[in-house]
Amino acid sequence: MSPAAPTLAVLAHEADGFWSENRLVHLLMARWEAAGWRTRLVTDPDDSAPADIAILHVSLSVVPESLRRLADRYPRTINRQVLDIRKRSYSRLRVGPEGPDPGPVIVKTDANAGGWRELRGAFLSTAPGRLLARVDPRARFYGHALRLESLRPWHARRVPRFRGYVVYPRRDLVPEGVWRNPHLVVERLAAERDGDRYVCRHWLFLGSREVMRRTRSPEPVVKFRGVMERTDDPVPDELRRVRARMGFDYGKFDYGIVDGEVVLYDVNRTPGAAADPRVHVVTVDALAPGLDDFLA
Repeated sequence: MSPAAPTLAVLAHEADGFWSENRLVHLLMARWEAAGWRTRLVTDPDDSAPADIAILHVSLSVVPESLRRLADRYPRTINRQVLDIRKRSYSRLRVGPEGPDPGPVIVKTDANAGGWRELRGAFLSTAPGRLLARVDPRARFYGHALRLESLRPWHARRVPRFRGYVVYPRRDLVPEGVWRNPHLVVERLAAERDGDRYVCRHWLFLGSREVMRRTRSPEPVVKFRGVMERTDDPVPDELRRVRARMGFDYGKFDYGIVDGEVVLYDVNRTPGAAADPRVHVVTVDALAPGLDDFLA
């Protein structure tokens, strides 16, 4: 009799919309299933069906206590220690309203991914939000919530603006309300350049497996547009130390190298993916075997 196939439980928040967004883990799950793994999505904190390994795949910046307890029920949970990825937990670019002149600055959300997932949860707790969720189950209505949020006073809004972050050429131009807002942070704008393009580097990893990519853009805030260039540059030791300190087993770090300084922009435990899976074939080939690291 052949041994039973190993099982992976993917632990996600019920409001994450796990299948509604393109995620790298979707492609990895398909690869693992082709290799003989069984995978199952778990969104109910009271459901602790047996699995050999679990992966904590929660899109919220702070993992709720109920899912922390669920993660503890498995013999090994990937990213079990990565419970808080708000920028205040790792950013070395943050600046305050006083002190040495930092030059250009950028206003971001403290929460990951522009704070829109936290905003989504707050919106769904309202009567209009629940109504719109029934009318539009794929949640395209959140754009309206973002627009309304960006009209609130700076001291109260949970996102800087409707689309993306806000860059100021000088710190003294930052609205006073930003400094009093716990949902927002101000960082020194440290952007890597390659000729007339801005560069964001990406370190993706699972266990002992890793790949390096980079994205170029004409804008200083580089956003993923479905094209990542392959690079063989070594992973900076500074980032390996951050990964170890935060307990990351799986994820993506976005960073740049500016005047020899390694600057970490973002950490992510739920990396996204392009709509075309062919973009990620090499990445999936490289990372998928890393799951075996956690069977020992």
